[in-house]
Amino acid sequence: LRAAPKILRQLFEVPAVRRCIRANANQFEVMLGYSDSNKDGGFLCSSWELIKAQKSITKVCEKAGIDVRFFHGRGGSVSRGGAPTGRAIAAQPAGTVAGRLRTTEQGEMVSAKYANRGTANYQLEILSASVLAHTLKSPYECAETSNPEFDETIDALAGLSQVTYQNLLNEPGFLDYFTQASPVEELALLNIGSRPARRFGAASLSDLRAIPWVFAWSQNRHVISGWYGFGSAVESFLRIRQESGELLLKEMFERSRQFRLVVDEVEKSLCHADMDVAGRYAALVSCPKIRGAVFDQVRTEFARTCEQVTRLTGADAVGDRFPALKHRLESTLPRINQANIWQVQLLTEHRDKCSEQSEKDRTLVPLLVSMNCISAGLGWTG
Repeated sequence: LRAAPKILRQLFEVPAVRRCIRANANQFEVMLGYSDSNKDGGFLCSSWELIKAQKSITKVCEKAGIDVRFFHGRGGSVSRGGAPTGRAIAAQPAGTVAGRLRTTEQGEMVSAKYANRGTANYQLEILSASVLAHTLKSPYECAETSNPEFDETIDALAGLSQVTYQNLLNEPGFLDYFTQASPVEELALLNIGSRPARRFGAASLSDLRAIPWVFAWSQNRHVISGWYGFGSAVESFLRIRQESGELLLKEMFERSRQFRLVVDEVEKSLCHADMDVAGRYAALVSCPKIRGAVFDQVRTEFARTCEQVTRLTGADAVGDRFPALKHRLESTLPRINQANIWQVQLLTEHRDKCSEQSEKDRTLVPLLVSMNCISAGLGWTG
């Protein structure tokens, strides 16, 4: 993302590329990857880097006399850039839509949004109206214009969040924790998706694809890809700036569509996470030292993030600002939690090295069904 402007400048200098662009009505499409950037830097850092990339790419294309269209590879879970369509488009930087927008829809989102004519019409109306509003209205009426003070603050928060997130990933034994405390290895047995879970079959975080990464953290209810690092970033910022910093962040929450969207989606992720259930998955980790080191960080950061989110929003508790979501989760979470408990037991039995192959085969189908149940309850796969 950070190298995108340089790459495009070099690309536009290639005569064959310029001829192709001219033949395509002088339009050039750039796809933005939400899940991969999230896996590398965490939710807050990813969100902000994508905003900055759009701004810089737009400037490069304008200078080259080329019309850019962004293809947003987002949708579904918060970790993959999922957000209410209208608000997500309204939060795009000024000048980055210009009547042209392309986006993906995850499989489960296709059925949720377009399964019948009524919901399909509604979704298409929202999408079309949001693009037109962003394009036709002045930047001050609709599009998100740059505010140097806000931009500098979000940049600082993104950096602090990335450090916290990568410190977790660099914790000794983190990969062992991830593979043992989640069904990421068993996920491949579902036989869904067009690509294997890992590149080249290598057992490293860098070779693990982003979608299984998000899927696994959703299944074990850690959901770190949707909130981890935000609490530490805000806490560190307020420690330095104190009262003036808190006033600034609250002003940003009220006035900046981008920052408010981030806070809202972090809060929704916190609603889906459950540290009691996550602790059951953590118990699957064989090494007590690794289990304690990693899960203690996750649990502490979860509490910290809940505290900082309610501090910014003024709500009494996480989720209070989203009564519809809270009502839905109150009715579905007991059953999702039970599916999680069964899945932990099935993982234990399936991974038992002393078990006969026939016993492992017996637990396989229920294990795969449990993944489907949890995904259906949460509303996303990854």
